Amino acid sequence: NGEARRALKENSVSVNKEKVKEDYKICTSDLINNKYVVLNKGKRNTYIIKVVN
Repeated sequence: NGEARRALKENSVSVNKEKVKEDYKICTSDLINNKYVVLNKGKRNTYIIKVVN
């Protein structure tokens, strides 16, 4: 998705409140309670992602 790539290049994406670079991959150590990740795009867009097996 072009919008997602642009946001990553602009350094406006964070995972669990930590800024991430373009080549970042979510791993098990990022999971909250072994199933959730908080994704932020800018200051106003916050998403809670549930990871399933």
